[in-house]
Amino acid sequence: DLFYLCKALCDEHIALCIMECFPCLLMPSGCLPMRSSMLVLFLLFSAQAVAAIGGAARQQGPGHNSNSIPTVDPKLFTRRRYLSPRVLFSSQPPDAEPAESQGAGGRTRRRAAQPQHRGVYSVCESISVWVGNKTKATDISGNEVTVLPDVNINNVNKKQYFFETTCHSARAGSSGCLGIDARHWNSYCTNSHTFVRALTTFKNLVAWRLIRINVACVCVLSRKSWRQ
Repeated sequence: DLFYLCKALCDEHIALCIMECFPCLLMPSGCLPMRSSMLVLFLLFSAQAVAAIGGAARQQGPGHNSNSIPTVDPKLFTRRRYLSPRVLFSSQPPDAEPAESQGAGGRTRRRAAQPQHRGVYSVCESISVWVGNKTKATDISGNEVTVLPDVNINNVNKKQYFFETTCHSARAGSSGCLGIDARHWNSYCTNSHTFVRALTTFKNLVAWRLIRINVACVCVLSRKSWRQ
């Protein structure tokens, strides 16, 4: 009983613990050798530190998660001005292009850009895909913001997808555009951008912001010589 009483006292107040349970440490003559006294004090302070760490861990609890998925009010998605055909919140990866790039009444599978008619080609090869792992972006003010990859809407976890079109990696910036007279023109393919509304966080504030995404692959030309 005395052991448990001293243990409880040491957990609460180290000074009372020494006076009540180890009075010999405070006596001039002492009941323990100096080395033993220092060892006891060391053990007491170590036990106190371990108890403090354990208490902090219990306060956090097993369910503590700093990366928890934020809950979003469904009413935010009823405002048409916030919606973009290139931004989609879905619990499953989308398998179709956005409405703006589909034919009337049709759903088109995503694929790399292909010529629509025989003999008609694009000067820059591009590929269009839904991107679901975007975490950083640049907003319209030039700030680097954090994109919310996942949100909870009506108790359903959904991922934020972006439909992006980029230059084919095999040709982007490495060679000239297709069909360009290389004797008189320098050319290269590069990504062009637009701004879409997305759920982001910046300085601990979650809000809709206009962020920049890739939407096309275009050809840039410059004349090799300005002589007529």
